[in-house]
Amino acid sequence: MMSGMQTPAEHGAPADGRAFRRALGQFATGVTVIGTVHEGRGYAMAANSFSAVSLEPPLVLWSIRKESKSAPAFTSSGHFSINVLEEAQTAVSNALGRSHEDPLSQVDWSAGVHGDPLLSGCLAQFECTTESVVDGGDHHILVGRVERFARFEGKPLLFAQGEYGWLGRRSDTGSSQLAAAPSEEMLFMSLLRDAEQHMSTLFDSYRRQLGLTPTATRILNHLAHSSDTVEGLQRSTPIAPQAIDDSLAELMQAGLVNRAATGTWSLTEQGLARRASLRKGAEEFTARQLDNIPANDLAAAERVLAALCGR
Repeated sequence: MMSGMQTPAEHGAPADGRAFRRALGQFATGVTVIGTVHEGRGYAMAANSFSAVSLEPPLVLWSIRKESKSAPAFTSSGHFSINVLEEAQTAVSNALGRSHEDPLSQVDWSAGVHGDPLLSGCLAQFECTTESVVDGGDHHILVGRVERFARFEGKPLLFAQGEYGWLGRRSDTGSSQLAAAPSEEMLFMSLLRDAEQHMSTLFDSYRRQLGLTPTATRILNHLAHSSDTVEGLQRSTPIAPQAIDDSLAELMQAGLVNRAATGTWSLTEQGLARRASLRKGAEEFTARQLDNIPANDLAAAERVLAALCGR
């Protein structure tokens, strides 16, 4: 007799592309920027499909949608660079997560041995020649032979469930908690980020009762203050472009948002009500979490956070 089986939040056949992509998104990855130069023009794009293949010979792979405008350049140039992003480079990932006429103008870079872009501030850089291009359904799979590489100190930018994440917590107890008690050397900003992630995880069960994911919650909170375009959401939230598109489509299907002819998204009456319920739950949750913290400590923390926000 089987026991301990989970009830799936969502299941179906891969023909449901959006649901299939969400299921794939449960696998956490790093984030890279792949670049090349072809016929005198530079190309760069964010990708999390990077993977090691072989140590001898040194081979890696990644994939690109066949319908991507830059696919012909990457499959024809014969070489490419792979830049593994550091935890502070979400803006780089967002800038290169959408099509841009001159993507390299969005980032600080230098040219590698083949002229391919090597981004500043990365954790690792790989300069590759194209070993093979393999058909992979609606993607091309590019296998590269690494000619040169460089590694730098730091922590990686992570990606899962449509959002960015960072190292700093452990899961050996089955619960979400800080990886270790803060030491004198721990950066204050790192502790703030860990606290935010920890609280978000604890609040997740209430979000689920309202039928909301963390990504949808961020979008509802943003649109509650002002209507915005997809590009505005991308600039203002730590969410990958594809996840924004998926969440907006789901929120629209649920009747929580609508889109104007100008491309601006806003909350419907139902969306405003759902967000009000979310806010009420968040206030009650926060009060419970802060119940045992002295008022003087809370006041000091509020002053520090307000100063960091420029208020």
